[in-house]
Formats: sequence, structure tokens, C-alpha cells
Amino acid sequence: MNMNKTVQWLILAALAQVLVLGGMYVSAAMPLWTGQAVRLATRPVDPRSLFRGHYARLDYEIARIDSDLFPGLTDLRHGEVVYVLLDQQADIAQVAGVSLSIPTAGLFIRGRLQHPSTGRKQQQLKYGIEAFFAPKDKAIALEKQLTAGGVVAIVMVSAGGKAALQGIVPDSYPDPNPG
Repeated sequence: MNMNKTVQWLILAALAQVLVLGGMYVSAAMPLWTGQAVRLATRPVDPRSLFRGHYARLDYEIARIDSDLFPGLTDLRHGEVVYVLLDQQADIAQVAGVSLSIPTAGLFIRGRLQHPSTGRKQQQLKYGIEAFFAPKDKAIALEKQLTAGGVVAIVMVSAGGKAALQGIVPDSYPDPNPG
């Protein structure tokens, strides 16, 4: 009888691990399945790492935001969650504002404040979409494109502001959300 209980507990433990891993996958993929496509301007950054493989490290225009847009900047800490409201009137999304609480309407992306300081003109944010992994040849070609300019990131943003990087395309690539 004890052997049956042990087997049941082992099966239950294995099932719990599978459910946790499945939940993590679904949470990460949800913006890709249900999100709205946003085109973001990128800046070149060194794209290779001996430990992580070939990838392009991306820096976004919306990663540096004027300090004047931050309400209560003196009270903010490193890693604080902020919501950046996006204006998609132009081909490339622009910052329309910053909120410390989740907006009730409009398109926004969730980011984390990096080392806030009242002495700076701009504050740095991270969105969790700063690395794009690719095969070696594609990563090298992407490095050249990023250095030359003319590349935008297609980012899927969920209703809660969570972002997932869908791809990197030439600036001339058509807008995924025309009209």
C-alpha cells in the first residue's frame, strides 16, 4: 500500500512541474497570440555573446523617456513597473505619456524603470524585449542592418501591456496594422 502512495505522490509532483512549465510558456507566448502589433524604432547594440549564442541586442527609442513625463519621479525605485502610453498615429509608435497605474484605455506597454534619477533629462526603461535570437548568418546580417539604420522591431503588446518581440524587419516593411 505504501508503494502505491509513493507512486501517486511522484506522479502528482511530476504533473505539478509540467503544469508550472506549461503556465510559464503560455504566459510568455500570450502577447504573441492575442497582442496588437506595434512598430518600434531600434538602435544598434553589440549583437553577439559567447555564452548566449548569436543574437541581436536591441535598444528602443521608447527606452529613453523625458523625465518630465514621470509623475512622482522622486518616489520611484529601480525596477518600478511603469506603463508607457503609445501613440500609433505615425508609422513608428511614439511615447504619448507615462502612468504608474495600469491605464484603462488606449495602447500601452509595460516597462521597468532602470536607476531613476531626478538629475537626468531622460529615464531609462527595459521592456523584456531587448534580445532577438537568430542563427549566426541572420544575426550578422541583422547587425549590419542595425548599424546602417532602417530596421524596426515588430512587437506584440497584450491588453495588459506585456510585450513579446515578434520580429525585426526593414523600415520599408509594411505596417502590420494599416489604417
